[in-house]
Amino acid sequence: MNKSWLMRSIILLGLIALTVMPTLQANKEKPQIKINDFWIVLAPAVANNTAGYGIIKNDGGQADTLIAIECDNAHVMLHKTEINSGRAQMIHLHNMVIDAHSEVVLEPMSFHLMLMDLNKETFSSETDISLRFKFEKSGVIEVKVPVREPQY
Repeated sequence: MNKSWLMRSIILLGLIALTVMPTLQANKEKPQIKINDFWIVLAPAVANNTAGYGIIKNDGGQADTLIAIECDNAHVMLHKTEINSGRAQMIHLHNMVIDAHSEVVLEPMSFHLMLMDLNKETFSSETDISLRFKFEKSGVIEVKVPVREPQY
């Protein structure tokens, strides 16, 4: 085998590795947001508000910030329930950081979505509501979320 050819091949492979590795590393470090197991509580006929629960997961190597949640059928806010002096209080969160390799569970008496001014015609049992989660780095992730009876 020609030593010159072997040396050129090694240099070429090294250049390819130097070119590809940073791209692979950069992709690994990006946030990888997943919206899992979300559902919306079917509101009683007299209620104009309800709650939504589920899991926001980041499998990526970089944090991302949830900056808004939108719905065509209601106004949506992110809340956290805190207990102070034996009383539950809902705190509005303007955004939420989802750390790398972590998840945030939205559940009763913790983080949750608050859906207000419901369009009653579209919020019925066994229907799906479209929610758009807007992230600083990952952009918009749209999911269909079922409306169902409470399962506490």
